[in-house]
Amino acid sequence: MNDAAGKSAGFAERVRAFVESHASLSRVAHDPVLTAELLLLVRMSFADKSVEPEEADAFAAICTRLLGLHADELKDILKYLNDFGYETTDAQAASMLAGLDEARKREILDHLAIIAKADGEVDARERRLLEATARRLGFA
Repeated sequence: MNDAAGKSAGFAERVRAFVESHASLSRVAHDPVLTAELLLLVRMSFADKSVEPEEADAFAAICTRLLGLHADELKDILKYLNDFGYETTDAQAASMLAGLDEARKREILDHLAIIAKADGEVDARERRLLEATARRLGFA
């Protein structure tokens, strides 16, 4: 193998390793539906104006156990959501989810409810966000 081919293979391996090590972030960045759900989950976490440790734990559990994201990438995912989703309203995020099948929409509402209840109290702002999202997803 010539030297140029060896360098090219080494570079390709480094790129592949980087992409594989950031697979969850890449998945979020390329999936507007997942991004919309995560934005709503983050908004629910902040709805009562403070993120309690139980809410942060619930968010992490939903991301890793239910959505299959890598825990070690959650910080980068949150940064991505902050950088690219800050102008997206709750209504816009919910509209991205409105076309999903009913079972998936109920699952998203369940995820939101888990975060709302995580600290032992559902604040009025959390309730309003959950109800507004349910309406936007087509539930009365």
